[in-house]
Amino acid sequence: MQQRRPDVLARLVETGADPASSELGEVPPSFRAELDASYDAWLDGIEKPEPVPAEAWASRLGETAQVRGWDGRKVLIWLERIGQAMLEAALDAVDEGVPGADVGARRIVGAMNTAAAAFNRAFRVKAEESAKRAAVLRSVTENAPDGIGIAKPDGTVLYANPAFCAMMGSEDASRGHFSDFVHPDEGPKLAHIAEVAERVGHWDGNLRYKRADGTSFNARLKAFRVKSTDGELIARCVLVRDATPEERAEEQRRALEEEMQTAQAEALRELAAPLLPLAEGVLAMPLVGSLDAARTPRIIEVMLEGITRTGAGHVIVDITGVPVVDAEVAESIMRAARAALLVGAEVVLTGVRGAVAKTLVDLDVDLGGMDTWSTLRAGVAHAIAHERQKRQKRQTRRGAGPVR
Repeated sequence: MQQRRPDVLARLVETGADPASSELGEVPPSFRAELDASYDAWLDGIEKPEPVPAEAWASRLGETAQVRGWDGRKVLIWLERIGQAMLEAALDAVDEGVPGADVGARRIVGAMNTAAAAFNRAFRVKAEESAKRAAVLRSVTENAPDGIGIAKPDGTVLYANPAFCAMMGSEDASRGHFSDFVHPDEGPKLAHIAEVAERVGHWDGNLRYKRADGTSFNARLKAFRVKSTDGELIARCVLVRDATPEERAEEQRRALEEEMQTAQAEALRELAAPLLPLAEGVLAMPLVGSLDAARTPRIIEVMLEGITRTGAGHVIVDITGVPVVDAEVAESIMRAARAALLVGAEVVLTGVRGAVAKTLVDLDVDLGGMDTWSTLRAGVAHAIAHERQKRQKRQTRRGAGPVR
């Protein structure tokens, strides 16, 4: 056995160093040196009855493989081939009558069994952990509110969660091709999505889908690709969120906003030409702010509508809050007065301050005999008095008593 020891050792080293036999690839030199030293110890165990570190070494191999991230099954295959070579050497020693070789052979077999048991336990634990993770991930995808689709690299669907099937309106959404569920009008967009996803790994945006019943909907889409460590494309995945609720909420928001804008515009229209009843037959229109060509028609419209509705004989137009009285303002007032006169009412102008009177004189504005007063109070008293006189005359003609 001693004469054959170098050949046996060389064969063991060659078997352990052959990457093809284990598919592990390159083994670090430090681990290789420890392995070569272990071969000597194992060969000593075949020839000597003393205990050898075979079982301990085999167990520690599993720990080393886990730390280095090696595939446990490949390590086990490698270890079994090494063990087979060791066992063949031990059996040769038994045939040669080497003392204690049979004990060494049994130890080799025991070490292999110990390693296999250790690796099997590790595989079982790893498989259980993987199964638990898979169960959690499946539960998450099955209960996710968004659609989740997984396809082969060519786009053939491998899996679609219930939300995805519900969006598409068919259980068949878990089969077919990703493009089968996209609205025909979006066909040209798919090439762009594929190009971006291939270049940067993902694509985010909007895409229109079609349901089994022929209806369609817009969706928020995240498409991404899953690749292996060596860059090979493994799967194409999509996360789909139905944008219908968001669109409906946006439509409601816009509708509410339009209603608010309409209400605000109407309120501003009312504020632009307020008409207040002061007494029987007397209305007041206090104007605030500048008067322009856009505001004048509204003033006349409100004034005429109020006169017609109430039968008022006097409308007091108060310009105390008008900051600037120029030719345009004077023309607006005159147009309102002429319009009121056509429907049987007189316009009383109040708030005519000294500066305003001077401006009107400088502009040579003819107010056409319109009653003007410096204060609203004076104008109100004048209008009420005139209305009372008019009623008294009407009642006198009818033979009634005086108006109080």
